[in-house]
Amino acid sequence: MKKVRLQLNQLLHHHKMSLTQLHVKTGIRQAALSELANGKRQRIQFEHLDKIVDALDIKDMNELFLIEEVEE
Repeated sequence: MKKVRLQLNQLLHHHKMSLTQLHVKTGIRQAALSELANGKRQRIQFEHLDKIVDALDIKDMNELFLIEEVEE
């Protein structure tokens, strides 16, 4: 089985940005960003993706997501 994972922690580290700084730039609740970064949120709003992509200047969605194999 495959699972799509948001690589938010890696992106924040690459951009030398904290969750708090991303919260300020996007207006997304810090708790929601933390859940996304830690894989605890099962759903993500496209509006949030748009804001994250804009704040981190992502040009390729492959930077944002990772598809990985998981055992059932």
